Amino acid sequence: MPQGEAECLTTALQLPRVSGLMLSVFAPGGELGDPKRRVYGRFHHAGASYRLRVTDPVYERACLAKANGNCMPGAYYVTVSPGEPWERCRYKLIAAIIERAGGVRA
Repeated sequence: MPQGEAECLTTALQLPRVSGLMLSVFAPGGELGDPKRRVYGRFHHAGASYRLRVTDPVYERACLAKANGNCMPGAYYVTVSPGEPWERCRYKLIAAIIERAGGVRA
């Protein structure tokens, strides 16, 4: 989102309940020689589709311990937060994932 839009937010965190969250691991810069792997989450909420970087350390660590590809689908609450400003924008992140039943799936 543009930095100006982020500055107008009345709250920085959102806690939507999402179903069908799919976490995936891959190296987004792999084709350009950057092998660093990242975790992204895909979900639908309120009629919109989202694909956001996951920064929750527990889920990030659990997914990075696996091979590239999809991992841990299910129904969750996710904490969506704007990241730090970068080139006049702020990217939305999945800052925390909360399973309804509790516990991290391996």
